Amino acid sequence: MYRFFTVVLLSCSLLLPAYAAEKQEEIPADPWTFELSVQPKKNEAELEAERWTTLMSSETGNYLFEYDSIKPVEDAAGNKSKNERQVLMRTVFKDTKVLEQLNKNYAAKLETDEKVAYCDMLLVFDLRRQFYKTVQTQVYTNGGRLVDERNSQGAWKRVPGQSFADTLMKFLLNDNKYK
Repeated sequence: MYRFFTVVLLSCSLLLPAYAAEKQEEIPADPWTFELSVQPKKNEAELEAERWTTLMSSETGNYLFEYDSIKPVEDAAGNKSKNERQVLMRTVFKDTKVLEQLNKNYAAKLETDEKVAYCDMLLVFDLRRQFYKTVQTQVYTNGGRLVDERNSQGAWKRVPGQSFADTLMKFLLNDNKYK
């Protein structure tokens, strides 16, 4: 009888630590929700800067686009176009004459010490015909405040050679995102 109790006690003592360890370990709700990094977390400005890819630079400004915004255009029924792509484009103005004119145009909407800094445009490209149109324009201040927004159906224009539209068209034609 003594041996029987000893065997039972030993068995329980061997299983008890495993049971206790199992109880203490909590399984996260989603096993993929962990972060492992030696780099500090990026602030909002750094994340915004990473969002944009430089396309080209000219006297007027720096032209950037958001790669994740490139999508096939959808009609009202949700059918995706094989030839038309939309892309969000940003122009950060650097030409002083252009900036002066823009600041004059938006003077009534600018607050003290604010200046027009950049413009976002939603463009649609017809890759087969090599035309494009602007369907939305947003003008922002140096503080990132929206001062003007315009939406339209846009008018198709031929893509002019050696322009930001030409450079972006060539990129879209070579991009394999939706081929």
